[in-house]
Amino acid sequence: MVKKGPVSKLKEELRAKDAEVADMRSLALRTAAEFDNARKRWQREREELRIQAQAEVLGALVEIWDNFERALAVDAEDNEKTLESYRKGVELIFSQFSDALAKYGLMQYSCLGEEFDPTKAEALGYMETSEAKPGQVVEEPKKGFMLGDYLLRPAQVIVAREVKEEKKEAEASEETTGKQRSREDKEV
Repeated sequence: MVKKGPVSKLKEELRAKDAEVADMRSLALRTAAEFDNARKRWQREREELRIQAQAEVLGALVEIWDNFERALAVDAEDNEKTLESYRKGVELIFSQFSDALAKYGLMQYSCLGEEFDPTKAEALGYMETSEAKPGQVVEEPKKGFMLGDYLLRPAQVIVAREVKEEKKEAEASEETTGKQRSREDKEV
């Protein structure tokens, strides 16, 4: 029997480790390929879900599209009865449109008259006025929309600002002058 020397033992260990490394490399490559395939499958599924969601929403809007086309195809004469009928038709289409959007969780809200809340509204500007409290929304060019708990579009608003002292004095002066003029007019 031939005794194995230290070099032979090391060579055998090296071959065993090389085989183990090759197995691990093969496993790593298979795992990477499986992960890549899963990632591609997830992307395809996500895209399919997105298209299905769009199709569901757009399918509901197609009916409204048809109604607008019918309304626009009407050869309207310029008389009161036709205009009133046309207006009622547009109101019905708007109602149908609102209902379709509400079905998918879209809700419109207004901030008019409320205290300005930057989480619900975007201030487009300020208006000096004594008719509203400072910080109160006095105009609302565009209402806001929520999709469930998600803010889809903040309301666009004009916020009241306190009238500056100079303007208050000018307004008071104008009121006094106006009262004096009306007294003078009465005396004449």
